[in-house]
Amino acid sequence: MSALNIEPKKVFDFFELIASVPHGSDNTAQITELCCEFARQRGLDYCCDELGNVIIYKNASCGYETHETVILQGHLDMVTVKTADCLKDLEKDGLDLKTDGKYLWAEGTSLGADDGVAVAMALAVLDSDTIPHPPIEAVFTINEETGMDGAQFLDASKLRSKTMLNIDSELEGVITCGCAGGAHVLAQFPLYSKSEELYCAELNISGLTGGHSGNEIHKNRANSNILMGRLLGEINVKTALRLVSLTGGEKDNAIAKASTCTIAFNESDRNAVLETVRHFSKLNYEKYSSTDPNLEIAVTELGKTCVSAADAQTSGKITAAMSAVPDGVQTMSPDIEGLVESSLNLGVAATDDDTVSLSFCLRSSAANEMARMKDKLTGIITANGGTVTIGGEYPAWEYKKSSVLREKAVAVYESLYGEKPELSVIHAGLECGLFADKIKDLDCISFGPNIPDIHTTNEKLDVASTQRVWEFLLKLLQSL
Repeated sequence: MSALNIEPKKVFDFFELIASVPHGSDNTAQITELCCEFARQRGLDYCCDELGNVIIYKNASCGYETHETVILQGHLDMVTVKTADCLKDLEKDGLDLKTDGKYLWAEGTSLGADDGVAVAMALAVLDSDTIPHPPIEAVFTINEETGMDGAQFLDASKLRSKTMLNIDSELEGVITCGCAGGAHVLAQFPLYSKSEELYCAELNISGLTGGHSGNEIHKNRANSNILMGRLLGEINVKTALRLVSLTGGEKDNAIAKASTCTIAFNESDRNAVLETVRHFSKLNYEKYSSTDPNLEIAVTELGKTCVSAADAQTSGKITAAMSAVPDGVQTMSPDIEGLVESSLNLGVAATDDDTVSLSFCLRSSAANEMARMKDKLTGIITANGGTVTIGGEYPAWEYKKSSVLREKAVAVYESLYGEKPELSVIHAGLECGLFADKIKDLDCISFGPNIPDIHTTNEKLDVASTQRVWEFLLKLLQSL
């Protein structure tokens, strides 16, 4: 079935099958049907809701009939990003997988190991006649990456288990036992554009490292949308700029790597604008030399051209808002050393004919800090003529002081690795919080293999780590 020729073979067979169909967020119909067809072919009971969430049921293996049911859980969707020269249509095409035996990656695109590896491992368990395991409820949700809508609207009455293994972590040796809650905020500003001949320039910010806005927000990497807002703010001090277009970032939960903005201004202010860009570039090249060594800030003069530009007052308000919005880590946990408590990421900036849209991802493990961030952001946006829509909210997953599952997982890990795992509460969002809200007394952990650079075109899956985590999963199932 697979041309990859890497172990564990069944897991990578199913990963390759998953990768053969498009499955970005909001485009999961084909992978949903793939899972349903998998169940039908094997005579396994399953249910699929109207959103596309799938639950597949499998009876216990011999000797485990009286054991408690276990949920294996992962999400079907992936963050789809591609390189500038990649011609693939990620709405229609599968991925081109490559391996050197050490890592697995996708040519020119993100890999989707987050969370394809969970789905592949669960399917491999469901497919096997030899793996010892208790009764299984394999739960595959949709749109985790864009608000966790699948888990939020899943009918938990279809589940009887109170033990859940979530395979949606990206660092081997870490067992996650809690996570932040989150929300998505959409800010929109009217443009009031009119077409006329104006002197224009294009601003480009590119080459940033990017990364996951939860797991990597503490690394203080530059955000191209934030940099663009600050650059526009400095230019607006020198000249009454007018916005023509603005675009940046790809997903609100990914740190923006590139942004482009076309502005119009008085030709007599040309030298002041160019000098402002040069000065801004120099300062930020120095500031981000370690975190974003490939940062490039460029200005290209377009001369006089006929464009649709917003008026100076509207442009000034949008620029003021972009200059003032918070960015990155907001608070650190007072209880857990080194844990980010609250953060904010401006992931996407976009322009259509009459609107500028800014899409933010907010995260916090403290409800009062989440409320504070939402209030602050709303205040900045509305004070500058914008509107705010808040959605995609999901609860924090609170750490349980007592957990039978966690104790068993630690014991299994020690038996395989010869050392204790790290127990962690993370700043990234996981669906576990929503499941814990739906299932009373749910005992849950999250784990997974090493996946460097998730949500980027540099995403890789560590093959040897996948083999070890697979063995850990099998041992853990055997112990439950």
